[in-house]
Amino acid sequence: MKNTIRLIGPSLMIGIGLLLLENIIVTFLLFFGWLLLVPLIDKAFPRERLKVTKKAVGLGVASGLLFLAFIYGGVSWLHVYLLDINKLRVLLLDWGFSGPLELVFVLMFIFVNPVLEEVYWRGYMYEKLRRNGTAAYTIAITSVFYTLYHVITVLYLFQSGYVAIAVLPVLVAGLFWAFVREKTGSIVSSIIGHSLADLGIMFVYWFIVR
Repeated sequence: MKNTIRLIGPSLMIGIGLLLLENIIVTFLLFFGWLLLVPLIDKAFPRERLKVTKKAVGLGVASGLLFLAFIYGGVSWLHVYLLDINKLRVLLLDWGFSGPLELVFVLMFIFVNPVLEEVYWRGYMYEKLRRNGTAAYTIAITSVFYTLYHVITVLYLFQSGYVAIAVLPVLVAGLFWAFVREKTGSIVSSIIGHSLADLGIMFVYWFIVR
């Protein structure tokens, strides 16, 4: 039961912030607060999974650049079909992506979001589920629930009919990062790779949407 709550908690935070309160700042506070505080309160912050090695850094950079190129290149090529740029600009302005907050949001996406998500999913939750489950089960469950709350944001950002196309890369990335976590015992690679992937998303925002 506790693990079920831990798995759906981040999605609930996104849902409350975006769907019910319709406030992006509150959404960030609820979401990041859950990702950070739950492991700390549980006294299970995965510090031992943060060991930095050349192999971990190299794998993270290589995979992250691949994801970055795929995200930015793919959206650059298909954005006419995937995105309603004018509608998206209005939505982002409503969310506060303007003025000083714009840079804050961008930096949070690149440097804060990847760390907290990887610590929570490939660190904390992976440890919880792996104790009594197989690697395949743990990789699948953490990746599916990691992907779940992205569906909510994709519904806002992408054209209807393209939600599956937009969410599939998130699931693939989650599966890959969980697989790397299983093989290396570290989340350093996934943090670096995730940061570069989010940088690709910010490139889309900065050079295509903005």
